[in-house]
Amino acid sequence: MAKAAIRPQPKTFESVLDMPASEIERPKPVPVGSYVCVVQGQPRIDKSAKKQTEFSEFTLKILEALDDVDSDAIEASGGVQGKILKVTFYHIENSISIYRLKEFLEHLGIDMDEGESLRQAMAEAAGKQVTAYVVHEASQDGETVYAKVKNTAPVE
Repeated sequence: MAKAAIRPQPKTFESVLDMPASEIERPKPVPVGSYVCVVQGQPRIDKSAKKQTEFSEFTLKILEALDDVDSDAIEASGGVQGKILKVTFYHIENSISIYRLKEFLEHLGIDMDEGESLRQAMAEAAGKQVTAYVVHEASQDGETVYAKVKNTAPVE
């Protein structure tokens, strides 16, 4: 009779902190392409550090990569399912950012035809799915590359 494979137990918070620092590497960004994601929780509403501009930040958990994501790149990044993306919309009247927030909420399937405000629609976002298009963007110092949600679309 074959022995059952022993699965490694997920690390607890304490055991992660006990790892030698030399074993910790910077995570690779998820590859460029399209992902089906689910909105986790309520958006964070805050102000930017530099200009004090109010914004909404949504947390997207990746459910699956779509066909335009390179499978070798997925493997090289350590897999993508369950990884987290953030998407931010600045609250500037008559701006592309506030329009993109409205569009994002529509992509989630939230109906705003009844005169619902963006704030009311945002309260309905948790648990809804969206397709996120990810690009890579260099950090300001040019040392690091980050995955950034460029735009979104409804899940087909």
